[in-house]
Amino acid sequence: MKAKYNIGDIQFKTKKECETYTRNIINSLGCCTINKTHTQFNFFENLLKNHQEYTDKMGTGIEYFYIIKNPLNKKCFHAMIQRTDGSKTDFSWLDCCKFKKRSTKEDLTKAMREAVKFDMIEFKRSNKLICNLCNVENLPYDKYHIDHVEPSFKTLSEDFLKTKQNIPTTFSECKTTYTTIFKDEDKEFKNEWFLYHHNNCKLQVLCSCCNFKKH
Repeated sequence: MKAKYNIGDIQFKTKKECETYTRNIINSLGCCTINKTHTQFNFFENLLKNHQEYTDKMGTGIEYFYIIKNPLNKKCFHAMIQRTDGSKTDFSWLDCCKFKKRSTKEDLTKAMREAVKFDMIEFKRSNKLICNLCNVENLPYDKYHIDHVEPSFKTLSEDFLKTKQNIPTTFSECKTTYTTIFKDEDKEFKNEWFLYHHNNCKLQVLCSCCNFKKH
């Protein structure tokens, strides 16, 4: 049977298989802090992306994850997020393994990010890879990220949507990357957004460390 469910690059044939895999990781870790240098940070970051309220849970950005005893059941563990602005929130790792349908707002944001990915890739290809904040250079290619200087991506997308009436409410999924994308019938909306972003965005190169601190 072909894998249907993904957490990052890890594929599962069933939701139950995903749940068991995640539960084993959490039980093996126990109460702990999972910062950006932790071997399981990327797993939890990708796990959170399956949450229906991913954007709201992430907030200003993730400083680290941490695991505590479940307040209602001391035999189980509870997943928490410490955000970069000092706030914290919980998230149901079990819900993340159920692959529930995301909200329209969440899917729209994901599709809009995917639609402008080419701008980000081209900027990275055409600029010297040196961090705009700490000036570090000669790092591996994947250690450099492309970041929005003001206006932020959130501001750009919100300003664009204010000018539109017929905003897409249903979306497709890329067969290769499983990423949320616009449907073919929304090609005009997608192209208008791409041009708006291209003409109004201001980008910069950041090393992964500075980018994590910024967000």
